Order: sequence, then structure tokens, then C-alpha cells
Amino acid sequence: MSPASTLTKIWRTLFACLGVCAASIAHAQDQAALEAAAKAEGRLTLYTSSVDAETQDIVKSFEARYPFIKVEWLRFPSTTLFTRFSGETAAATYHADVLYSGSSQLYQLRPELFVELTPEVVPNISKVIVPAKNTHYVVGEVLPHIVAYNTNTVSTKDIQEHLKSWKDLADPRWRGKIAMVDPKISTNMVSWLMLMRETYGEDWVKGFAANQFRVVTGGPSGAQQVAAGAFQMVVPSVINHSTDIRAQGAPIGLLSPDGPTHGLEMAMGLPVKAPHPNAARLYVNWKLGRDAALLLCKIGGVPNVPAPTDVPCPTMSARHVGSNDMITPEQQKDVLSAYGLKP
Repeated sequence: MSPASTLTKIWRTLFACLGVCAASIAHAQDQAALEAAAKAEGRLTLYTSSVDAETQDIVKSFEARYPFIKVEWLRFPSTTLFTRFSGETAAATYHADVLYSGSSQLYQLRPELFVELTPEVVPNISKVIVPAKNTHYVVGEVLPHIVAYNTNTVSTKDIQEHLKSWKDLADPRWRGKIAMVDPKISTNMVSWLMLMRETYGEDWVKGFAANQFRVVTGGPSGAQQVAAGAFQMVVPSVINHSTDIRAQGAPIGLLSPDGPTHGLEMAMGLPVKAPHPNAARLYVNWKLGRDAALLLCKIGGVPNVPAPTDVPCPTMSARHVGSNDMITPEQQKDVLSAYGLKP
């Protein structure tokens, strides 16, 4: 290579490095300005459908990183959360800074109520793995549906012979032993029923219904009833439905049967009228960062950003099927009727 070519290559490398350095400096300045604005606001209100135990850990970690922001949260099932937020919006009463829910329905139906989440607004959004259906929300994590069962009444042999796949929920072994989360509280429950029907057929639906499952009001309450011995299992559950009681020694085991892995894609949106918009942006970006991913790995969630490699972390199933949050009333009525449930 001639001296002139070598010199040209050196200059090109130098200019490239200067560009990267300039971008890094600009990002640092933007982040510093955002943190200063968030500090001036000093607080954040989160509307969430996550269980309190998980939210408490998340908030504790966020406040440790940003001690100048105090977080309050209100927990509702997704349908109730959306109803409350929509009612407050209609009344021009704005309390929520961030919505975090197990359904994306409202973000899809009313995207104009939420800030468009571009990398300029939330830099870490460029790292997400499972995309959202539009740019007005982001998938913060994936919660695969599983079976939560009583380890005192369900043996390893039972699982091997009668619960290897989701199809086995129709096995007569489980007649009168299954609790099912009420599908009317969230579209993702209806979506799970739809997937089971599509995968295993009408005969399976009849077999599952013949097992006389009992509807319970929610995943956490279902797990508590299983631990108490009222049922031998609850479906569909997620890992954080029983985090608290398992930590206290409850006889709850978790199982991911063979077959499609239906899961909640936890949706996060930033309301256009958020009272504390800078604190909200800071929180959403942090939730898509390493600290939050580490915490999700610890509690058994699946981060929707590349997982840290230095800690054990659940991975996204190759058979992941995201919840269908846009189920029509007609579809819901058809599904519930097929399972012998009233709409």
C-alpha cells in the first residue's frame, strides 16, 4: 500500500471515530437533559396489570438508579386498567404517566392517546426483539403461559403420563381438578383458548370441557387456591402469579408443557397527556435496559431485549405465540360458547 493510501485510510478511520464520539457525546447530553427534567418533576405514576410483588421489585430498582423520582403505582387487570384510563382521559383528568399491561388492545384501538416511541424518544427501543403492532407502545417483556400445579397432589409420574403437552389437559385424570383463569377478565385468556382450539381441534375442546374445569377470578387467586388444595392445577398461569406464595414455601410447581407457547406480550405506553412526561420517558427507557433485564431474569420473566449473558435467564421459546389482543366480541362469544362458558 502506498504512503498516500495509508494516509487516506488513517484519515477515514479518524473521521469515523470522531463521528461516533460526537454521537456518544450528543446522547450523553440528551440523557443528562432528560434526567434533569425528570428530577424537576420528581415523581411518576404507573398504571400496571403486573402483580404487586414484581412491580415492587421493579420500582425499588428504578428508584435506586434514579433516587430523585418517587414512583406510585395502581394495579388493575388489563380490562379494568384500560377502562379507568379511558374514563379519566374522557374527563380530561390525567394521572397516569406510564401504562404497563398484559394486553395491547387500547394502544392499537386508540394510538393517538399515546406518544410515538421512536429511538429519539426512547433510545433503548432499538434493542427490542418482539415488535409491537404499532409505534405507540412497546413490548416490555414476554410472560409465557404455563401450568401451576400442587406438588403435594401432582407427582412426577402424573406429569410424565398425563401432562406432557397442553393436549393432556383433556385427560380424564384431571376431571374436577383444574382451575381456569376467567377468560372475561382479559383478551389474552380468550386468545389462549383460541390457540388451544386451533391446535388440538373440537374434540379436544369437548374433552377439556368434560373435565369440568372451574373458573377463578384471576391468576394469583387461582394459584392460592391450588396451594390450598382446592384444585390440582390452574391454567393458564404465568410465573409471577405465584411468586409471593412460592417464596413463602407454598407447594406450587411450574410446568411448560410441550406444544405452542402462548404468552403475554406486556405492553408499555406513554400517554400523550402524562403529567410527568420526562420521568415517564426515563422509566420506559430504563425498563428496556440492562438493570430491568437482570431483574426480569431473576424473577423468571423473559426480557424483550438481549438478555444479560452473565446471569441465568429464561429464553424466548421457538414456539412463542403472542396473545391476540384484538379479538372481536363475536369471536369471544364463539370461543366461550365452544367451551361451555357464558359470554
